[in-house]
Amino acid sequence: MTEFESYRANLEVVDLQPTVEFLRDVLGFVVEVHEPEMGLALLRRDGVGLGIVRTENPAVNETTAGYVGVRDVDALHDHCVLRKVDIVMPLTEHPWGLRDFVLRIPGGHRLAFGQRIG
Repeated sequence: MTEFESYRANLEVVDLQPTVEFLRDVLGFVVEVHEPEMGLALLRRDGVGLGIVRTENPAVNETTAGYVGVRDVDALHDHCVLRKVDIVMPLTEHPWGLRDFVLRIPGGHRLAFGQRIG
């Protein structure tokens, strides 16, 4: 069977720049493609890719646009708190074995970050 090698979520926004800057400056993503005239930016951090797409009427998921698994969710959460990131769901340990939190990025999308626990 064919092996799937990667997955990239595409997030729609009205204005690329604030979202690209947040992902780059706060969460450490690297900008691989930035084409403001086309309304497209592609970013990557480790094995996670995000596409930011400009549209006049962005669709924003009311829960989360994606769940990013990380190795040290507490350190990332502390970093986000220090940067005054809009955390919409606090760091929570769930009975199903995950510890995570949800933040809102410029453009309104919510991303969850978490890790498996013991």
